[in-house]
Amino acid sequence: MEVSNDYDFSLPMASLLRIGTSKAHEAAEHSQGGVRLVKGELDKEEYVYFLMMLWHVYAELERGLETHAPYPTLQPTYNPTLLARTPSLSQDISYLLGVPEAEWQMHPSHSSLMTSPPKPFVEYTTRLRELSESSDPTRLLAHAYVRYLGDMSGGQFIRRRIAKAYDLDMDRGDGIRFYDFKKLDSSESANMGDLKKIKEWYRDGMDTGIGDDTTLKAAVLEEANIAFKLNASIFDLLSGEGRVQEPQQSAVSAPKQAKALYDPILVSFGGLLSVAMTVGLAHVVYVGTSGASGNCVLRGAEYWLQSILPIA
Repeated sequence: MEVSNDYDFSLPMASLLRIGTSKAHEAAEHSQGGVRLVKGELDKEEYVYFLMMLWHVYAELERGLETHAPYPTLQPTYNPTLLARTPSLSQDISYLLGVPEAEWQMHPSHSSLMTSPPKPFVEYTTRLRELSESSDPTRLLAHAYVRYLGDMSGGQFIRRRIAKAYDLDMDRGDGIRFYDFKKLDSSESANMGDLKKIKEWYRDGMDTGIGDDTTLKAAVLEEANIAFKLNASIFDLLSGEGRVQEPQQSAVSAPKQAKALYDPILVSFGGLLSVAMTVGLAHVVYVGTSGASGNCVLRGAEYWLQSILPIA
């Protein structure tokens, strides 16, 4: 690729990224959805939907990093025990939905995402898959840099806002494990000083992996700006202006104060609800409950009822 003269490519990779992505970084931070996320203004359903998209983003990224772990440009920063976010995202989604971790991917909200995925989500995951399948996966480093260092920086502020917004216990960490990193040399949770050390280690690893290769530096810088734009597009889905692919039914149980809004509906449509349940039970009897089909029917009915009847 052609190397731009707009930057000083004699700088180490980490320094070049900090300077060369500043505008794209700022644009992502100040997007309407990004601001809502940082302020803790997303409703819980919207936040869970965001985490689901992130889970798939990280699944693609971390699968690619694992596949190419020995690659010279990626090896110095490869440490899944320290960095991997896919497991913690799965735990948070499960907790916030109130379902077992093995079942959240069957939830209607996730089914909606998979059935009709928003364009920015498709573009992001597709880009990561393309890089993972490339003969030179170096550009994955740019995406890892944008995501991991962002989670260790602004993500720590978001963690506190999310905990406050959804009344989560910061000490226990349930629902916010995504933002929890361990220390470099132990399994204890990292504080801000520890996170600074991890970021320094990561930047040193990038500098080592890329070295003085100007062409590689230009490629990683270009890809980092693409990564910020892809993240900004995901944030745009959180702008509050008609989010793409709104699930047909609530992804999270309605808050208690909203219960009164449902009572008149249940009274008015009591007969309809009885008919629906009768038909549903008849189908269960027909297919049986011991096989996979019967279990899926029962599970679907369970989620459907939970979305209609708020728990007192």
